[in-house]
Amino acid sequence: MARGEKNRDAQLPPWWGILAIVLGAVCLFGAVSLLLAEGDASWHDQRTISRGIILGVALIALGVFSLVSRKSEKTPAAPQTDGRPPAPASVSPKTSPAPATRPSANLEGMLLHSEDVVATLRDLVLHGQDQPGMTDVRALLARTGLMEWDDAPNVRANRLRRNGRWWLSTPGTELDEGALERLIAVEAALNVGEDVSGGTGELDRRVRGALKIADLRPRDGEKNPLVGYLLEGAQQGGEWAYRMVLADAVENLPAPLRVEFDFQANVRAGVAVVDVCIPSPVCLSFAASSAEKCVGLARSYALWLLLALANLALRPSEGVSRAVVNGRVRDWNDVLLSLDLTPDSLRRLMDAARSMDGSLPQDPALRMSPRSDGWLEAVEPFLSADNELVCPQRRFREVELDATASPQPLVRACGARRICDLGIMEKAGRAAAWNAAASELGETTQEAVAKFMELRGSSADLSVVEACDRVCRALVDGTVDISNKRELASLFVDGGQLAVAARAAGAALDEEPTPERLEAMVAQLEGVLSPITETGLYLDDEDTVYRYFNSVAERVAYNLTIDDVGREVRLVPDEYYSAHSILVRALTVLGRHEEALSHADELMRIAPVTPDAALCKVRCLEEQSRIFEAADLLKQAIGYSSTVRDMAICFYRLAYMEWKLGRSDLAVACYQRSIELHPDIAQNARSEMNDLIEANVGLRPFPADEVIPALEKGGLLAGRLDDMRTRTRDALVACTDAEVFGIARQLASAMIELNRDDALIDVRRSLMRP
Repeated sequence: MARGEKNRDAQLPPWWGILAIVLGAVCLFGAVSLLLAEGDASWHDQRTISRGIILGVALIALGVFSLVSRKSEKTPAAPQTDGRPPAPASVSPKTSPAPATRPSANLEGMLLHSEDVVATLRDLVLHGQDQPGMTDVRALLARTGLMEWDDAPNVRANRLRRNGRWWLSTPGTELDEGALERLIAVEAALNVGEDVSGGTGELDRRVRGALKIADLRPRDGEKNPLVGYLLEGAQQGGEWAYRMVLADAVENLPAPLRVEFDFQANVRAGVAVVDVCIPSPVCLSFAASSAEKCVGLARSYALWLLLALANLALRPSEGVSRAVVNGRVRDWNDVLLSLDLTPDSLRRLMDAARSMDGSLPQDPALRMSPRSDGWLEAVEPFLSADNELVCPQRRFREVELDATASPQPLVRACGARRICDLGIMEKAGRAAAWNAAASELGETTQEAVAKFMELRGSSADLSVVEACDRVCRALVDGTVDISNKRELASLFVDGGQLAVAARAAGAALDEEPTPERLEAMVAQLEGVLSPITETGLYLDDEDTVYRYFNSVAERVAYNLTIDDVGREVRLVPDEYYSAHSILVRALTVLGRHEEALSHADELMRIAPVTPDAALCKVRCLEEQSRIFEAADLLKQAIGYSSTVRDMAICFYRLAYMEWKLGRSDLAVACYQRSIELHPDIAQNARSEMNDLIEANVGLRPFPADEVIPALEKGGLLAGRLDDMRTRTRDALVACTDAEVFGIARQLASAMIELNRDDALIDVRRSLMRP
C-alpha cells in the first residue's frame, strides 16, 4: 500500500468501526430472520438471504478490524521541555524506535562482574535513573565525590560471605589514607543503600537509622562448620574458646562500614580490650548533605560501633565481665573514644545512645574530648592492649628456657612433658641473655665489656659464655662500636664462627660462582664444620638426642610420633643444619655426589621429620639417576609432612620423578595435587604441568574429583590432610589455653594454611605481642 493511501486510511473518523459493526449486525439479523420465515424459499430468495449474511459478516469484521487497529496505534511521546520542537509522529525506516522501558539492572551482578568498579558506579549514577530500587544508592554514591575522583584506582568488589556486606579492594595497589577513606565511603554507600532501599521518608533520616548499630547482632544464617570444628575439645571458659567465639561474632557483624579491629583478653582476670578503627567524617560523606552533619554522624557512629563490640566482648558466663573498647585513628596511634564497661554500665550507655540527639552522653564509663569542629581529640584510654593485666608478658616467654611441667591437655595434644619440649630455637638462650643485658650496657666500651664479663660469669649456658667472649673481643679490637646495637646483637646471638661461614657460603652459592671459587668455598666451610663433626658434638648418646626442627608443627609431630626411649631432645644450631644443606648443594654442583650424600644423610639424622632434609637428599639421588629411591623418599616425606606447604613441595618434586619414570599421567596428578594444596607452589607447578601436557598428545588434567583416586590408583599417597588438620588444631587449642602464645601463634599460621578463615586470622593476631 502506498504511504498516501495509508495516511488517508488512518484519517477515518473514530465512529466508523462502531457503525460498521451495527450495520453488519442488522444485515445478518435480517437475513437470518428471512431464512427462518420463508420456509421452502425459491432459489432467488435463497440467493438474497445468502448475500445478506455475507454482507453482515463482512461489515462486522471490517468494524472490529478498524477498532483494533486504532487501539494498537502508539501513544505519542510526551512533549519535550527543553525548548526543542517535538519529534515527528512517524519514524523513519532507517531509525529503530527506543524501547519504552529498559530491563532492570542487577547491582550485585554489575559489581561482581566489573573490572573497574568506580567506572561502573559512575555509569550507574549518570544513567541509572530509570532503574527500580536504585534511587537511594545513586544519591548516596553521588555524595561521596565519586564523580570527581579523577585519580581513582582500579577497584574490585567482593560480597563477604560472613556478614553479607560489600568490601571494596584495590589488588596490587596500596592507597594513602585519603584515597582509602574515599574508598570506604563508596563501600559504605553501597551497604547503606541496600539497607534503606524500599523505605519511605526523608533519605537522611533513613540513613541515620541504618547507622544506629549499638544493638546490632551477628548475622544469623548457616553456622560456619570450621568454627565448630575449631571449638571441639576447647576448654570451656578458656582463652581459645573466648577468642574464637569473639572473632567469629565480629566477623559476622553486618555493620554498614567495615570493622577493622584487634583484641587481647585475659580470661583468668576477666578482662578484654578491643581496639577498633573509627571511621572518620570523610568515610561518612555519603550520610548527609553537609560536612557539619557528617561530622556529627561520624561521632555518633563511633559510639554506636564501640557499644556493639562491647556487647560482643562482654561475656560474664565465660569469665569476661569487663570490656574496654578503644576507638583509634587509622594509624592506630591515638585513641579518640574509650569505653570501660561492665554489664551494668553497658546497659546504661546503651539506653543513652538510643535516645541521643547528636551529642555524646556524659558518663563515667566513656572518655572523649570534642574538638572545636565537632570531631574528637585524642584521649588516654582506660586500658591498653599491652597492659600487663590483659596481656601478661609470660605468655611470650622463650619456651626453650622453661622446664616446668606441661598441663595435661598440652601433654596429650603436643607430646610435650615440659614446656621446653615445644622449642625449636637453639639460640633462644643467647637471645634472652642479650635482651636482658642490652639496656644495661652503658655508653662506653669499658662499661659494656664489664657487663658482658658479669653475664659470662653468671651464665651456665656455654653458648652464652662464647657469645660474651666474642663480643668483648670485638669491642676491644674496635671491629664493632658500642653505639651500633644492631650489629652487637647480631654478633652476640648469631655471630659464631660456623654461623658466619655458613652465611658467607650461602651468599656465594646464590651468585652461581665458578668451579674454582666454589671449591674454595667448600673447603672453607668444611674447615669450620669438621672440628664439630670429628668430635661428635651433636651425635646421639644414651641420654641425649640432637635434633633440628623447621617449624613448631614439625616439633609437635616429632613429639607425638618418635620414641626417643626417654632420652632428652637437645636442639642443634640452625647454622649446623644450614652448613650441611649448603654443602649438599655445592658438592652436587661440583659432581662430588658421594660426599654430598653423606651430608644429606646427616641432615636426615638430625631432622627425621623435616621434609626439607629429604628434599636435599632427593637432589643428590636425582643427580645420580637414582630416581626410584628419590621417588620413594618423596612419598615418605609426603606421609610425615606436618604443614600443607611442605606437602605441596613434595608433590611438586614427585611429579618430576614420576615423569622420569615414564608415568606422565601420575606426574600430571602430582602437579594438580600440589596446585590445590598451596598457592605459593601453584604457579611453578601449573607452568610445568602445562608444558608437559603440551608436549604429550592425549595427556590431559584430571577432573578435580579424580585427582586423589588417580594418585591412589597409581600407588601414591594423597596426603593425610585430615590427620594434619586435627593434630594442628588440637595443638593450637592446647597451647592457647596454656597461654604459650609464641607457639600458639605459629600453629595458628599452619592452621590458616589448611583452612583460611577471617576469624582464625583475627585470633592469630590476638596471639601476637601487642
